[in-house]
Amino acid sequence: MSETTEKLVACLTQDRKKYTTPCFVYSVSQFERNYRDLKKALGTPLIYSMKSNSCLDLIVRCGHVFEDGIEIASIGELNSLASGDGPRFINNPSADKNFIRAAIASKCTVVIDNLAQLDLVAEFVGKRPIRPIMLRLNHDVLSEFSPQSARIKANHFGMDWQDAKKALEVCQASDIQVAGFHVFKGSQSFPTCAMDTLAASKQIIAAFEQLLAYPISKVNLGGGFDSSWREYDFDFEQYRSALNELPEHIQVMHESGRGIAASAGYYLTQVRYVKSVNEQHYAICDGGMAQNFLLAKTETPFRRYEIPTLISALGEESKSDGSENAQDTPCLLVGTSCNKDDVFGSVKGQLPQPGDLALFKNCGAYHASYTVSPFLTLPPAQAYLME
Repeated sequence: MSETTEKLVACLTQDRKKYTTPCFVYSVSQFERNYRDLKKALGTPLIYSMKSNSCLDLIVRCGHVFEDGIEIASIGELNSLASGDGPRFINNPSADKNFIRAAIASKCTVVIDNLAQLDLVAEFVGKRPIRPIMLRLNHDVLSEFSPQSARIKANHFGMDWQDAKKALEVCQASDIQVAGFHVFKGSQSFPTCAMDTLAASKQIIAAFEQLLAYPISKVNLGGGFDSSWREYDFDFEQYRSALNELPEHIQVMHESGRGIAASAGYYLTQVRYVKSVNEQHYAICDGGMAQNFLLAKTETPFRRYEIPTLISALGEESKSDGSENAQDTPCLLVGTSCNKDDVFGSVKGQLPQPGDLALFKNCGAYHASYTVSPFLTLPPAQAYLME
């Protein structure tokens, strides 16, 4: 158990009413530590991906560490940070004219996903100052420039190389300055794809500059980090050294959401009732998939539910380590929705009791934002900050 988790468990053991359940609790110190440690490991500027955790209180509290910028994926996120002074990057394949207009007016860097978006930007040339744009490349472009690049599942993000070349022609014809490109292989891909991505990017830089007839300045190599990036079997020192092989005038950037936010967040819910159906034990809680969809594991073929730390109604921590004792049959934690898939946790070795608190770790990224809270008009989980 990490120091931050121990601190939170001790707090809940002493004062069970400190937080109203269901809720998310975010550690400011862990959030900031994750950001600084990852940036140091990479040796480059690091952009925070807001979509992973858009809790405004947390972002404002930690805003001083985001000196390299924030990636924004919706006009709602942009509006919440409209008065921000730091660099902001707009990146969304469905960004429409209103979103792009707002981004330009807010002095954001627009990352172009497709040719139609570029045409929208061209409409504002001469009407408003436009920061140099970046082109988002589909990950398959990497394979064209580096055949040994690891293959991953196809996706719809960014442009293929033919459209990218057309986009550069449009930029020249429309007097739109190009800062560089963004290329990313997907979630949790960094340790297996980082070196291949870097090798291909070196050649893509040369191709961009030849077609534009002027040097570009920025390359965003994306992220792909999970909460356990510190334990990767990956040589960060070698990677930092390889980055030096890129042209000196290129500012290499990375971005991350999960790697920064995941381990800084916790989900807390309270057991309301306990029952058994055909010898299967259930703990019915005040928060489930309607407040934390990812814990329900509905998007994975084989569900292995997370095991929470239980804090009993008596005000003490209960150990749930899977050991065999009086309660051998796993007890499933279920939520409040009318959905048979609303199962989000498992406890073996003990039977939870009404009033017990269940604390789940690594819930700081996407667990709050990627959730269907309007279902049954159930209340969303509240959010709290801790040091």
